[in-house]
Amino acid sequence: MNVRKIFLMIACVFSGVSVFLPFYYVQLNGETVEDGAISMMPSYYGIAILVLDILIIGFTFVGLKKGYIITSLINVGVSIYAVIYSSINKESAKSVIQLTGKMMQTLSLKGEYNYSIEDGPGFFMLLFSAVLVLIMMFWNFANNDD
Repeated sequence: MNVRKIFLMIACVFSGVSVFLPFYYVQLNGETVEDGAISMMPSYYGIAILVLDILIIGFTFVGLKKGYIITSLINVGVSIYAVIYSSINKESAKSVIQLTGKMMQTLSLKGEYNYSIEDGPGFFMLLFSAVLVLIMMFWNFANNDD
């Protein structure tokens, strides 16, 4: 097994780990709300990315060039779509949370409810790992004689 294959497998491990990390945090007055970390894993996109990563590792280990090329391209497409989808969900959640915060301020006599949503490490790691999988797949394809 050469170094290019190992780097492709490591990129797939990064991609698999990123679906378990929080994509964004819901914060109240600067502190993260309990159960306010939203990750990608209990969704179809997280499961698809995880399965594709396992397939890429398997195809790379066995040496099926067409297999890891096709699954890598599908993985990158699903990852980019998941990032776009989560960004849209984050913006809609931000609107709902702002409305909830204003309603709570109106109903409450005690204080302020400043809700906000911040990007988490899973968001950036999934973007990074999608680019890394694509680069490693092309590097492995171009310089590998299977």
